[in-house]
Amino acid sequence: AVDPYSPEGKDLTSSLGLSPSQHSSLAALAELVVEWNDRINLVSRRDCDVDVVFGRHVLPSAALCSVPDFPLGRPFSDDDDDDDDDDDDAEQRNNGRMAVDVGTGGGFPGLPLAIAYPSVSFVLVDSVGKKLTAVQAMADELGLTNVRTHHGRAEEMTDDPAGRAAHGGRYDLCLGRSVAALPRFCFWVQELLRRKSEAVDGDGDDDEGEGALVYIIGGDVEESVTTRVRRDVPLSSILGDPDASDKRALVVSAADVADIAAESGEVRTKPGSGNGKKKKKGRSNPKRKKREAKGHWRDREADDGPKQRGYENFKRYQA
Repeated sequence: AVDPYSPEGKDLTSSLGLSPSQHSSLAALAELVVEWNDRINLVSRRDCDVDVVFGRHVLPSAALCSVPDFPLGRPFSDDDDDDDDDDDDAEQRNNGRMAVDVGTGGGFPGLPLAIAYPSVSFVLVDSVGKKLTAVQAMADELGLTNVRTHHGRAEEMTDDPAGRAAHGGRYDLCLGRSVAALPRFCFWVQELLRRKSEAVDGDGDDDEGEGALVYIIGGDVEESVTTRVRRDVPLSSILGDPDASDKRALVVSAADVADIAAESGEVRTKPGSGNGKKKKKGRSNPKRKKREAKGHWRDREADDGPKQRGYENFKRYQA
């Protein structure tokens, strides 16, 4: 837990390249999450207060700004008194860029990053509509005009022509936070990321135009993934505290996302029919008879013999 109004909290966001006004927005976000969490389960309700939300959710999300090879580069501050030429370059570089946060839940890591990168358009995706209602309300409260939400599943965003036109190969950055096993997640988002062929302008030498996945994960990573990860960075090393987070940030290029997806074993399904996981066919047992309910009526078969009335051998007594 970190008090966002303490010198420690302010120093942490400053070390990530964020301005005082951006820090204030992050602190306000933590308060809004606590407020909404009383009505909708956005994050764990155990020990849910402003300090916990700021330290456990907001800071690790904002820490992505300092991950090497982060596709959006350094944060951009729009403070009026900031005349840094580097900020102007950052804003110009990110103008028109798009990011998608898949499985955003309570708005993480999408909302903190939308605060850090006001010139980038963020689409926050989740299959739970009531969570997106809260997320959009928090974005509006914070004045984040660069945020919109999408209710649905990522793997279905490009199923129809309109979806492909709006989302197919459009995103420079895809975000996720422990949503699913990484190979499955790559399968879901592979069609959203901008490929090198789609990003190249002119002679085809612009390698920086290719989109990338940045995934927050804890625990072990599949062997098929580790060889394709461009960066694997513990978030605690960025925040300067070994207890700050037990998660890591993985950076994977769009091309490698496609390769991981191809080896994932996942298959495409018809829209609305599930998540693409292969289902095993059940086997019927021909020897198993249908069990009859207690008291079930059945007709007596002819070979059951004569009815047993209890007086077949009765002899009338004669005086």
